[in-house]
Amino acid sequence: MANNSQKTSKIIKPAVILCRIVVGLTFLFSGFVKGVDPVGVAIKLKEYFVALGIDFLSPSSPLGSDFVATFSLTAAVALSLFEFVLGFAILFGSYRKLAPTLALITMLVMTPLTLYLAIENPVHDCGCFGEAVVLSNWQTFYKNLVLTAASIFLLLYNHKAVALYAKQMRSVPTLFSAIFLLSISVVSYMYQPILDFRPYKSGTNIREAMQQSDAQPEYIFIYEKDGEEREFAIDEIPMNDTLWRFVDRIERLPEGVKINETLDFYIYDNDTEISEDILMDENYSFMVLVPSIKDYDNSWDDKILSLYDYAFEHSYNFFVLTPESEEFSVRMNEMGISLPCYTMDETVIETIARGNPAIAMMKDGILYWKIAARDLIDITNYNTDIEGTPLAKIEEYNVNRRYIILATIYILPLIFLYLCQKAVAHFVEKARVRRRKLFATKRRESKTSCETEQQNITTNITEDSDNTNYKPKNFKTMRKNIVAGNWKMNKTLQEGVELAKGVETALNERTPNCDVIIGTPFIHLATIAATVDTKKLGVSAENCADKVSGAYTGEVSAAMVASTGAEYVILGHSERRAYYGETAEILKEKVLLALANNLKVIFCIGEVLEEREAGKEFEVVKAQIEESLFNLTAEDWNKIILAYEPVWAIGTGKTATAEQAQEMHAFIRKTVAEKYGEEVAEATSILYGGSCKPSNAKELFANKDVDGGLIGGASLDVEQFMGIVDAF
Repeated sequence: MANNSQKTSKIIKPAVILCRIVVGLTFLFSGFVKGVDPVGVAIKLKEYFVALGIDFLSPSSPLGSDFVATFSLTAAVALSLFEFVLGFAILFGSYRKLAPTLALITMLVMTPLTLYLAIENPVHDCGCFGEAVVLSNWQTFYKNLVLTAASIFLLLYNHKAVALYAKQMRSVPTLFSAIFLLSISVVSYMYQPILDFRPYKSGTNIREAMQQSDAQPEYIFIYEKDGEEREFAIDEIPMNDTLWRFVDRIERLPEGVKINETLDFYIYDNDTEISEDILMDENYSFMVLVPSIKDYDNSWDDKILSLYDYAFEHSYNFFVLTPESEEFSVRMNEMGISLPCYTMDETVIETIARGNPAIAMMKDGILYWKIAARDLIDITNYNTDIEGTPLAKIEEYNVNRRYIILATIYILPLIFLYLCQKAVAHFVEKARVRRRKLFATKRRESKTSCETEQQNITTNITEDSDNTNYKPKNFKTMRKNIVAGNWKMNKTLQEGVELAKGVETALNERTPNCDVIIGTPFIHLATIAATVDTKKLGVSAENCADKVSGAYTGEVSAAMVASTGAEYVILGHSERRAYYGETAEILKEKVLLALANNLKVIFCIGEVLEEREAGKEFEVVKAQIEESLFNLTAEDWNKIILAYEPVWAIGTGKTATAEQAQEMHAFIRKTVAEKYGEEVAEATSILYGGSCKPSNAKELFANKDVDGGLIGGASLDVEQFMGIVDAF
């Protein structure tokens, strides 16, 4: 059984990492390719609105084209930002519950939608990866099924693998990721996409590409005879041999010719196609691209007219490409402007260049460059022909260089943040070690004066003082904050080792403001103490015997506990008192033996429900302390950690408030002060052990006399346990 659990554990962690990579990279890439072309995504969203019958967001919406355009663009940017940041969080393990939850919700929405698209086929492709990778609707549906399954797995087991960035640090790289993609979207919208996944890239020879697209396929016929299949050209078909049976016909392009289904560069002058004339023209051709007359931005007319005058003066071609050439000509004529206008499909215009208007230049079928109108240079500064201007140069599109630049801008800061996290953790740990050494020195120096003054302090604290009126000096910074886990009778050896390693790894990712201890069953002690770094993670036994050694079958002595490497032992737990009849005298012996073997004692005290309802809680707790601990010297007391358990609030449906916890902790500290003096009391850590959870830990620990918690069930889950540790 244990071996099966261990094998399962070894499988789950790699599976979690694999799912993080698959889901994270998919969302990251999807958000990125959308972010570099927000206008293209907005166009695809409009197609969705029409296909899904969302009339108020269709191009003919009564709200107006401006509203639809603005909404579509905003939705495109928001969608890309959401996917990119979510992909980052999943890939690097940040927000280990929230991120998989959001991913699953997204997939539960998108998977049925893509199934509908696959069946009805209202749009050609889903556009999930923009124009970078075009998937069919069925391919997209299958992809979403895989992502849905992986998201469910992450939701269940994401806590099994650690995050790259600590909980305290994770918001910084997440915010940086959002700013990075938002910046790319803004630049791509204002100018042109930083990465161009469209077929009309700068430098493309459209004429050759169109010729490849129009190449005639060769038909190959497949026949079968005697179980053997052979291919025949059309003039080689074995018509006279009736034993050959026809199987299939396939189309094959001539060698060296590639299919190019995305180019649709067709231009019309009224009803006459003039595409070939333009592609064959060896003269320079300036093209003004206007995908929508309604949304045309006329603020750049002066630049465009200057370019027209320049082209006319030097006998270069100049024309406007728009889906409605006649309407555009009428609009220009009303403004007193006459420009040659030709017709082209709106989608093709938008594919060539983003912007309304945008400018492009072509010569001999080669697309030299394409820019937004705002980037057009002031051509009036040049009196020479085009060869003497920057316009004559083919814009070099080096995709690899752009990838390297973008990757450097994004990845280097993430690496820097990770190194900063490690450096801070290192220095904080060194500071904690120095602080502990300093405190130990001060405690030794003050021991003598403490013993001398304790009697005088005792006389100033009367028995009839109000329990909540204990006014300690500001010594809390001198005593330790502690979060201790008590596993009780849970976990096999293999499961326990895995849990301990998980806690240790989680501690390495953060800089906790408290000591962290795990209390394990006896079977775990030696293995875990040898496995973890006990300087960072304390190890405790849950009990020890009240005998030194001998014929006590099943018992474990304090010396045995110490020999495992454990540093602490939990004594006096309410379950030991209730189920095994441990009395004050038995506990007194256990404490003495533990201290004799140099173990630190986490001593539990607390009242049951009947005692609380009878108003005897203070009397009971005081008696438990006095009868088992007040025989110790002040020096021995330095190795005692108290843990208050309101037994009545554990598993009874009743809840102890933070105020009730503080009230009892203040009383306990006053009780200790009466015996050992105020300074010793102020140096004593008092933990709370009544159903402490991540949701209430911060409120509990904010009390001046609550120095941490003794945690039960929540200590069996790394994330919950760390949530309590993080409360400090």
